[in-house]
Amino acid sequence: MSVQQSEWDDSYKKKDNFVFYPHEEVIRFVSKYIRKRIGLHEFRDVAADASSAKILDFGCGIGRHVIFCHELGLSAYGIDLSQEAINVALQWTDEKGLREQKKVIVQGDVRHLPWDEGFFDFALSHGVLDSMHFDVAKQACAEVARVMKKGGLFYCDLVSGDDSSHAREFAEEEIVTTEHETGTIQSYFNYSKLVALISDYFDIVECKLIRNENVHNGIFISRWHLVLKNK
Repeated sequence: MSVQQSEWDDSYKKKDNFVFYPHEEVIRFVSKYIRKRIGLHEFRDVAADASSAKILDFGCGIGRHVIFCHELGLSAYGIDLSQEAINVALQWTDEKGLREQKKVIVQGDVRHLPWDEGFFDFALSHGVLDSMHFDVAKQACAEVARVMKKGGLFYCDLVSGDDSSHAREFAEEEIVTTEHETGTIQSYFNYSKLVALISDYFDIVECKLIRNENVHNGIFISRWHLVLKNK
């Protein structure tokens, strides 16, 4: 077991990363580009191939976005470094009776994805590529591009240095010292670093910086939210 896997396993053992609801930007991405829910049991396909499309949740954690996609009738696969997270994801999908989903959620290294070239139509990733060293994230992007079809869309987000403790152009790496995710990597991104990460493999379709500020104490954080097209 790698040091990185051990650190993430420890975090999940403490249940620090047990998030059960899909992130709003993931919902927006799926609704805008793949399939939108328009009623209690009604959906509108945005992508022509939505019914047959395969979606990769890259860094799936306990599987919240795999399950969200399943609830829309979409075929989603998941991979995460943490075996602890995968164990919970498998238990969750099993309890929901999602046998097919259970077969396609796996533990693994993002630099070595266990799927063939061009297997996926879409990919999504929340809070993953900024939780590793830049060179590892670069290799991960290459792997995501490899397993995606040309022209496929990839949603991901990255933490910005534009926060209360840093500056807009801060783009270094830090070791997390707080109890939440202790010992893991936090890699901050400015726009130049963002482009350096993805430009060899993807074109930018959307790029926005969303700031979340507590108006009572002035503390704020910011994240880049990207929609990318596989070259």
